[in-house]
Amino acid sequence: MLNKFKIKSNYIFKKRLVETVPVFSIILDQGINNKTCFNKTSLKKILKYKLDQLDLSSNFKVQIILADNSSFVINDDLLDLQLFSSNLEFVLNKNSKLDYNLNTDSLKTCRDFCTDCPSCKKAEKIKKELNFKFLGTGSVANIKISLNGAGSHFFDLKTVQDHKASNSKSDLVIKAALSQNSNLRSDNLVKVSKGLEKIEASQINKNLLLGCFSKAICIPKLEVESDDVVCKHGAAVSKLDEEQMFYLQSRGMDHCNAKETLIKAFLD
Repeated sequence: MLNKFKIKSNYIFKKRLVETVPVFSIILDQGINNKTCFNKTSLKKILKYKLDQLDLSSNFKVQIILADNSSFVINDDLLDLQLFSSNLEFVLNKNSKLDYNLNTDSLKTCRDFCTDCPSCKKAEKIKKELNFKFLGTGSVANIKISLNGAGSHFFDLKTVQDHKASNSKSDLVIKAALSQNSNLRSDNLVKVSKGLEKIEASQINKNLLLGCFSKAICIPKLEVESDDVVCKHGAAVSKLDEEQMFYLQSRGMDHCNAKETLIKAFLD
């Protein structure tokens, strides 16, 4: 709930122009009495106070700044606002901690993976640009992205984990289950500036291809200019395990329920 912490600047977005793109800056500060616990909120709750300032049909950037010693769990639910393209920047200061979660489910109204469902026939492009900047020592971010695609949905995902302070840590996990004609393009970068120490950064991208024309393009990248780092990345593409499908069906599940169960277990 928003009353557990405060948004500085009295709920007012600071608007500036960077290459003609409006940028809205928000500072999150949990206050003195809440140093040890994570505050949970969502982007929709944060933005709803000034949605009248946003033209959802145009390009804009939202910058969320975490104050020193603050801890937040932020769920990205901007798709509920029919906002299919967004550019988000999270700035982490000294000892700030962030858990970012993004979940999309194109099949939530189509549990039988049917080819005649109107929602599955509709082509929709979902574009996300996520930039995580670590400006303070001791800053930590755990980023979890779960995509369940169907029909002709296209996910265009770009992430940057930009480490500019020593003793900072980031962990990115992307999981996608792509049915029918859905596609994913995932461009993921870890950057570590010069002269830093004790940096930990990882990115993992796992994908299930479930449709005849589903496709996943994964581009993991590292740009490391310091020596005292532990950085890793990886990407994998596979299909559902036939033995697991057989096991669930042998226990009484039909094909669709067994498939749905395995997909849910994979994404969770």
